[in-house]
Amino acid sequence: LALTLVGTSAAQAQSANITATATVLTPLTLTGTANLAFGNVFPGIAKTVAVTDATSGRFTIAGNPGSQVSMTFALPTDLTGAGTLPIGTWTGEHNNTNTTGGTAFVPSAAATLATLDAGTGNRFLFIGATVSPTVAQAAGAYTGTVTLNVVYTGL
Repeated sequence: LALTLVGTSAAQAQSANITATATVLTPLTLTGTANLAFGNVFPGIAKTVAVTDATSGRFTIAGNPGSQVSMTFALPTDLTGAGTLPIGTWTGEHNNTNTTGGTAFVPSAAATLATLDAGTGNRFLFIGATVSPTVAQAAGAYTGTVTLNVVYTGL
């Protein structure tokens, strides 16, 4: 019995380590840079602001260069004031140059994907729409809120 205990060798234990790492990238910054302004509107006459107009709505996204983002909108169906003023036929365009002439899209709750500029990390959005006052539309100022939501996709 004593020989058996002396002759048995203990199993050798092994261990290894690795390091867990992560790099947190630049958070997104979203700025509304220009309101969508229809100006004066006459009863019974629809008025459209195109994305290329100086009064189009504008947003600026800033984030990690070259990253993909998902953009969704919450859009009013009416402007409110001395009553309701229907708004619709939304149009949009986005690009990396802060000038019109980019990728056309329809602003909606459905996601639109875009890639932030590889150098600056910026993306610029332009939106337009049409208001359609009735012939009996009450005079006065009307307003509504356009909300853009942007998140990284992880790509």
